Amino acid sequence: MKKCPICNNKLIEVVYGLPTVELMEKAEKNEVSLGGCIILGEMPRYHCLHCDKKYYEDLTEVKDENKSNK
Repeated sequence: MKKCPICNNKLIEVVYGLPTVELMEKAEKNEVSLGGCIILGEMPRYHCLHCDKKYYEDLTEVKDENKSNK
């Protein structure tokens, strides 16, 4: 199990593509995070529900330009 480098809570996997009913049920239970249908370049692999950070495979934080401008 991967843990968040910031808060040490469990990371869940970010899943991309059109979700099935089963996948949507897993997302409702916070077992996975739905990442959307469009994949552009390198996308986040993990999501921390506690501190709301997203991470690449190597657990470096994904920089979200939109959030930093708010």
